[in-house]
Amino acid sequence: MRQTSKRLGVLALTLSICACYALAQSSPQPAPAGRKAIFWKVTSPTSVTYLLGSIHLGSKDMYPLAKEIEDAFAGSAIVAVEADIRHVDMAKMQAAILAKGLYPAGDSLWEHISADTRKKLDQFGQKYEFPVANLAPMKPWVVSLTISTLPMLKAGMDPTLGIDMYFLNKSDNKRVVEIESADWQINLLSGFPDDLQDQFLTSALEEGIDMQENLKRLREAWSSGDADKLDAVTRESTKTPEKITRALLQDRNPHMADAAEKFLKGKEQAFVIVGAAHMVGKDGVVAELKKRGYKVEQVTLKP
Repeated sequence: MRQTSKRLGVLALTLSICACYALAQSSPQPAPAGRKAIFWKVTSPTSVTYLLGSIHLGSKDMYPLAKEIEDAFAGSAIVAVEADIRHVDMAKMQAAILAKGLYPAGDSLWEHISADTRKKLDQFGQKYEFPVANLAPMKPWVVSLTISTLPMLKAGMDPTLGIDMYFLNKSDNKRVVEIESADWQINLLSGFPDDLQDQFLTSALEEGIDMQENLKRLREAWSSGDADKLDAVTRESTKTPEKITRALLQDRNPHMADAAEKFLKGKEQAFVIVGAAHMVGKDGVVAELKKRGYKVEQVTLKP
């Protein structure tokens, strides 16, 4: 149980990756000067809001970020994130995951997933030298998060070096706004029925097979600021069932756009940081704000 609790502690720090696992786990190089960034300036008659596509698990080679991004952050009075994980009550969070993410005594994961999924999970465990038996008490959504983050954690990726955390740690003199919350995200993930949870786990295992190649393509798109390519690679690389993808991604985007619009209707400059996959595509936050009539410009980094 001690090992299970330790893993759940890691999960509590990484729940915000649920928007797009492959993208959230990538480790891009900083965008070269003179190119676009996954970063937009949105203007209203009364204020400016900046939108930054985030990478939730990071590494030291992601920094320093471009001056244009740093300057926009410095000039903003408000910082908005999906969830402010600095102030998560870890005891409460662990209790929530224990309540919603573990089976009661006498039940186990093996009773709720197909034989094929179990076989793929065993293969994953062998590849990453992970004791799959320790996953038995966990429901598929918790296992999906575990196997999605484990390869990156083993590769040295760190949630404390993610872009969200980087800016949150610099936000002491700014007003921090949570667009969602860690509790909200847990409720979302735990709410899928058993059949979808099995598919969710299977897709996470299948994505792991091509993870390195997909991460390379995602890094290139993020680093070059190519929003169209980022959207295309994200859609091509995901094997997640459409119902789950929509719940985790598209269905959350209007609420994120609402948060940005609230700032745009005020007078203070805001800096909004959400998973990069939420920003791009025809259903993304950027497209939604354009539809609402705001002036949206993708920022070009000066040489």
